[in-house]
Order: sequence, then structure tokens, then C-alpha cells
Amino acid sequence: MDVAVHTIDAEAAKQRRVVAFDERGVNVAVGPDGMARVRATLAATAGAAFDKRLSQMSIAVCRHDPRTLKQRRADALVALLDGAALACECDDAECPARGEQPPTPSTRTVLNVIATAATVAGDSDQPGYLAGFGVIDAELVRELARDAARRILEQPETSSAEALRYQPSEALARWIRGRDLTCRFPGCTVPAQRCDIDHTEPFNHADPATGGLTVPSNLACYCREHHRLKTFHSAPCGWQDRQLPDATIVWRSPTGQVYRTTPGGPEVFPQLQRTRARSEDDRARIAAARDRLREQRPINDYHRHRNRAAAREIDGRLFCNRFRRTRVLFHGYSTAEKPNTSPFCRWVNDPIEAETLPPDWQPPPPSPSDPNEPPPF
Repeated sequence: MDVAVHTIDAEAAKQRRVVAFDERGVNVAVGPDGMARVRATLAATAGAAFDKRLSQMSIAVCRHDPRTLKQRRADALVALLDGAALACECDDAECPARGEQPPTPSTRTVLNVIATAATVAGDSDQPGYLAGFGVIDAELVRELARDAARRILEQPETSSAEALRYQPSEALARWIRGRDLTCRFPGCTVPAQRCDIDHTEPFNHADPATGGLTVPSNLACYCREHHRLKTFHSAPCGWQDRQLPDATIVWRSPTGQVYRTTPGGPEVFPQLQRTRARSEDDRARIAAARDRLREQRPINDYHRHRNRAAAREIDGRLFCNRFRRTRVLFHGYSTAEKPNTSPFCRWVNDPIEAETLPPDWQPPPPSPSDPNEPPPF
């Protein structure tokens, strides 16, 4: 759905991002039992970088740390406040990550953005994809690409020796994550950056040549939960998966239900599977549809502003009328007989207002918005 919205009306997607950026903020609320709740609304790039930094710190401790991943991420946030690394809490006195940690050096967090060359060059408004977050509009892609290192994402050639190794190469892993974008289990939306790359046909460690090769057609992204579900519950009465040549995965549940999951990459970037270019008629039809949306947008904005202003006006009149009637009920006389002298609500002396608006009612003009484009970070 996000891809369709960004593709059909890229300008509206950008406008919503500008409005949402103005509403960013951080709120710290006191919670029970000596705890606090921190809630932040950040730009997508800042949120993705923050999430990745916490993940990097939380896995830097040794495997004997007794805390859960969620607890380590919370402690990593506190460590960031002090400019220190996350200390391990294992019982090993020789653990290098245990005890007092020096301040962390300046760490560069790398964000991966997938986009077409036409979008980066400004020749297309096709949306891009921020790894670990989701779909972003074309204008934000171009902002991020100004000072970014660029690399072509394409399916690498896998040699015979690489196919017989259990771990995929860095290039192959990057392609699989870019192709899938999310976990391939039915209904799961965990980003591929936080998923394991698993073999659809299990890798044969004793004799790799007999099956389960490390090739694109036999690899897929699974989050840790569904990776374990597939591994430990894949008996004939459990979950079974089969990958087709176009990377579609056919799942069969323990109850016999069949599900199909397709890779997310071709949904965001149809060029990955398109066999022919769009015709001139298709391009003209799409351009005409976008022109209509562009012309209709200010009309929609006005009606949205008028409807919200009308709702506020009616709510205000209802409140004032209830206040006036309540005053008469408790005092026993109207404001005409004895006007209210309080300096705080002189409007209570006014007569009852109409609680419906005439057809020609016009709202006050909307306040001008900031025309400046918000920064990507």
C-alpha cells in the first residue's frame, strides 16, 4: 500500500512528510515503580540510525550476558547518554566487555537506501526503500543520495566454491536482503536487516554437493522466530516451504493451508521483474492521472481545512450554549436580567448561538505553512 501511494501521488507523500516532520518531538513521562517511559517521533533516517546503533551496542557483549535483548537495548540507551559502551554483565572476570567501559569512539552508522538510478538523478518520482524502516518518497531519496556512496544492487555471480559454503558472500547477502526486504514468513513484516538468511532446502554440512546450495534461488530472509519455527517444526506435520524460480515461497501450514509470499523488492521496484518497458500510451495515461491529482490537491486541502474549522466552530458554540444554560439553571435568572460581571467569560452574556452553520459559512484563512524543506536528519 505504501508503494502504491508513493508511486501514484509522490507530491502528496512528500507533503505529508513535511507536515509530519514539523510534529517531531520527544516526551519523557514518569511511570510506576520507579520507571519512566520515553516516546520519540523522529525523521525516518534518524530513527533507523538510532535503532541500528542500539542493536550494534546490544550485541557487542558476550553471549553469557544474562539480560534479554530488550533489556540490553534499554541499557544501551542509558550508555549513550554517558558516551560509553554497553558493559557486559556476565560472571567472567576476564570478559573484555565487562566492567567500566571507556567512552565510545565516534561511530559512523551506515544506512542503506535502495532506489533506481532515475529516481536519484531526478528523472523519476518512484519511491525508494530505507532498509530497516520502509518506503520513502523520491525527494528524500535524492536528499540522502547527495553525499552518499552509491553501489549497484544486482544479483551476483555465485561460483561453484561459494555455492558449497554455508555462509553467503557479502554481495549475495546484500542481494537477498534487497530482494526480500522483509521476513518471508506469511504475514511477517520484520525488516530484512534484522533477519537471518536461511537455506530453503537445508544445507548439508556433511556433503554440501548433495543439496541445499548457497545460491540466490535457495536463500531467503527469516526473522529469528520464524527461522526457528521453520528449523524445528518442519516435519511432515509442521511448516514446510518451497521456493519457486521467481523467488516466490510456497508455505504449507500444519493444518494443510497453503500460503504464498513474494519478495518485497519487485513490489517496490517493478523493474526487477518487468519484461518490457511501458508504452507511450501508458506513460501518457500515468502523466495525465498525476496532473489531475496535482490540480485536485489544493481543492482537497481547502475542503479538509473547512471541515475541520467547521467542526471546531460548532464544538465551541455547543460549549458556550451549555455554559449559558447551566448558569440560568443554577442562578434562576438570565443574563438579560442580571449580566455576568466576571472578566473571564463575558461571552456568557451573549444570546444563545445557532448550533448549525449556514451553507455560505467560511472559515478563517489557514495559517501559512513553512515552505522550507525539512532536513533528512
